[in-house]
Amino acid sequence: MQVGVVGGGINGLLTAHLLQLRGHQVFVFERHAGIPPYDYGICLSPAAQLTCLRAGLLDLTQSLLEVGIGQTESLTVIDQVSSGSGKIASPHLLSPLFIRHQTFVDLLQAALDPGTIVGGVAVEGLRQNEQCVELDLSGGQCWQGDLLIGADGIRSTVLELLGVSRHPTFLGHRFWRGLADDASLIADGVLHRYFSGIMLRLTAFDVGSDHFGRQQTHWCLFARASTEPACIEAHAGLDSVSIPDAALEGLPDSIVDLIQTTEPSRIGTGMVMDAEPLNRLVYAKVALLGDAAHPMAPTQARGVCSGFADALVLADCLALGSVDLSDALGRYQQQRLQIVWQEQLLSRQEYGFPAVAQRRGVF
Repeated sequence: MQVGVVGGGINGLLTAHLLQLRGHQVFVFERHAGIPPYDYGICLSPAAQLTCLRAGLLDLTQSLLEVGIGQTESLTVIDQVSSGSGKIASPHLLSPLFIRHQTFVDLLQAALDPGTIVGGVAVEGLRQNEQCVELDLSGGQCWQGDLLIGADGIRSTVLELLGVSRHPTFLGHRFWRGLADDASLIADGVLHRYFSGIMLRLTAFDVGSDHFGRQQTHWCLFARASTEPACIEAHAGLDSVSIPDAALEGLPDSIVDLIQTTEPSRIGTGMVMDAEPLNRLVYAKVALLGDAAHPMAPTQARGVCSGFADALVLADCLALGSVDLSDALGRYQQQRLQIVWQEQLLSRQEYGFPAVAQRRGVF
């Protein structure tokens, strides 16, 4: 089967890899070309790692364990009072795994067939009929295939071209995240979290050394935003360097210094957003997954794990339904839709946004 994947992030690349292992011909269309402007760390939960194992990705999982940093300890501070630290590692259980985003992307890209990724192209048109689905790409290019997968995030072009109206929900906070040179404050697989009341102020964890041997810490700072962005494009157009003093108030001096001495080119920013749940994940020959289907608040690494589960269920359904694509996609939607609704609701509740969680839609 000829499959197109729009979006070259982790979920899109993982989906392409799973489908290629099952014998499908896959192309990944990514609007960015080259190395991203900055890198950051991600936390792979044990559930996400187990999803990779269930998918039969033994080589990929082994590579992740080799290059990632297993969580060894967790420290949580609430209003300057430590709730204690706890040992995480166990010889019999998977621990959360800290890894650089770009490192994970590199591993996935290396696992794909040569020529899979088509970079530097934007999707400009989408058509489908009973026989095929077609894409118009920038530069006058086109693609035609049997199935299209939208894995292009909260600002999904695929969703827009399908004519589906979805307005992201602003959750009241702005975030900054970066990689700081740090060999001592947070190291050896340690995770720090700081709260003010129920509001998460900062997470920081060890991501090991970069290509130059510099030990680094990933940090992500959250602060209440005084105004809601006028449009979703504001999410990607904020000044990445200017962190107001109010966002740092109450944090330990050592953490403030870590943030303020981070190289500005290694800092990115945005608004914390999710979106109302969709009432379907499949639109004829187009399937959605990850943030394109169900963006979530950043709690419990739930979004990454959910996207992995989407990819595995979709790949398995397509393997079982090679004769009838409609039946296979129907099974994918049936297996995942109720689950992702519940995960979206839980992520909002954990983020402290229950009023929005019940506002409208299927919630």
